[in-house]
Amino acid sequence: MMFRIARSRDGGSITHYDLYKVDAKKGMTVLDALFQIQDRMDPSLSFRYSCRGAVCGSCSMLINKNPRLACRTQVTDVKGSDMKLKPFTKLSEVPKGWNPEVEILIEPLPNMPILKDLVVDMTRFYDALQSMKLWSETIEGDTPRTQSPDERGKIERYVNCILCAICYGSCPVNAEKEEYLGPAALAKAWRFHEDSRISDPSRYVEAANKPEGAPLCDLIMNCVKACPKGVAPGGAIRELKNL
Repeated sequence: MMFRIARSRDGGSITHYDLYKVDAKKGMTVLDALFQIQDRMDPSLSFRYSCRGAVCGSCSMLINKNPRLACRTQVTDVKGSDMKLKPFTKLSEVPKGWNPEVEILIEPLPNMPILKDLVVDMTRFYDALQSMKLWSETIEGDTPRTQSPDERGKIERYVNCILCAICYGSCPVNAEKEEYLGPAALAKAWRFHEDSRISDPSRYVEAANKPEGAPLCDLIMNCVKACPKGVAPGGAIRELKNL
């Protein structure tokens, strides 16, 4: 199996693509293939990973032009698999020489600056979460804030977010407007608004409906199709818009 991988010498932008021949085995993931390339062929290849189990969200990248988690994507499943997303990236051009019949194309997650190879700068993504203060404030005392199964069920989908930024990378609005807070942050705002343990849910709606927030969303729904955890940010953003 051949892998064509985007490279960047000093960050900032892709400078070229390198081609590697991987000894593919049954059950091999794209992340496994990247390890093989780094260990056996090119130790300079840079990419992020941590848990290897689709929990940390570190290994998000473009795989054959689709934003995916490398640790969750089987090499054998890449060919012919298409999320059918609407255009979302300036990396939409096909690199010269790529043959999708025999090669897997690996590129960095779009809509964020490239630091090196497949590693992107996620500062803007995390700053959106910080600016909206997406957490629950502590309260005095030691009385637990309980929650029924039904109440938990209302936020279950949104709690599953692993902050992989795939929704951010697949969003056409984020591609055009750097100030846009992005789907993950807005979905998390809705998660706290719906949490029965929150004493002031309105503040999350106010944070989400700033000019750079939900009003900028065009409800294109790439985030719903691409999310590896089924969070479906688009539905949460629609609710925020309605409010």
